[in-house]
Amino acid sequence: MKVPIVNYSLAYQKIKPEIDEAIQDCLSRGDLILRKDVEEFESNLAKFIGKKYAVGLNSGTDALLLSLMALGIGKGDEVITNSYTFVATVQVIQQLGATPVLTDINEDWINYITPKTKAIIPVHIAGKVSPWTSDSIPMVEDACQAIGSKEVGKGVTQCWSFYPAKILGCYGDAGAITTNDRNIYNEIKELRNHYKKDYSKWGINSRMDNLQAAILNVKIRYLPEAIKRRRQIAEEYKWFLKAVIEVETPVIQKGQVWQDFIIRAEQRDKLYDFLKRNGIETIKNEYSFPIPKLPQTIKYEKETLRLPIYPELTDNQVSFVIEKIEKFYS
Repeated sequence: MKVPIVNYSLAYQKIKPEIDEAIQDCLSRGDLILRKDVEEFESNLAKFIGKKYAVGLNSGTDALLLSLMALGIGKGDEVITNSYTFVATVQVIQQLGATPVLTDINEDWINYITPKTKAIIPVHIAGKVSPWTSDSIPMVEDACQAIGSKEVGKGVTQCWSFYPAKILGCYGDAGAITTNDRNIYNEIKELRNHYKKDYSKWGINSRMDNLQAAILNVKIRYLPEAIKRRRQIAEEYKWFLKAVIEVETPVIQKGQVWQDFIIRAEQRDKLYDFLKRNGIETIKNEYSFPIPKLPQTIKYEKETLRLPIYPELTDNQVSFVIEKIEKFYS
């Protein structure tokens, strides 16, 4: 049996007629840049998240970048975020000339506030929602791995990624922000399109592709079902792996949507190799940063493994993964 970390082809085949129709309709109309499909997806996304506004963008990275730009973050400012995150979260802070201030796993971000702190970016990693909240410091939520969680939404913006492997993924790159702030909404709409109406300001090219929007308008209809299936798989992993004392499974959090199922495992590298030999694809997460990561983050990343968890995964495949983990430790 083969168990890939994600199965793009199978996911497409499940809804092929609807996807093909959406793409052909978009091409037949010739609506390719910032037209009907993008506008419809923005409306669909805002409604799904429960926010007034959504802006379709090129990526989740740009959603973070443009959120900070809309807040006026720049040189001399500090932005507090997590050490345990994907590199993009830190990258966008440095790109604006600001200073990223990293907190280690389980550290309280409040201890890092200085007069230079102008924003915070809590990261909802793997679908688990960060407990960070603030009424006084603007909060940009890195929600790229947490779409569908009702616990998301306390920040001034929520940043989403629709990279193919995400819970809601398209067939290329795409992202978005949601917000209730009309001024930020209007600002990001201008920033994503070069700020063409005001040449005294600089924007970037970060428009969501209309074809990707057409695909997402189909896939968002299946999102509740996909989240439900991910939760079922997570519960099965959790239930059967609890007997393996060498494996620590994640705590199930209220509203968790399971972008990833991450185990902390003894002999992680040997387990990774063993599963690979048995046809099971997993991921070791060791992202590099332009600034040093913190010790608990480094330790955690060296001990953890991401297991396959996606809606197309069969019960037999899930059982096969569990069986092979049990066999390795026995």
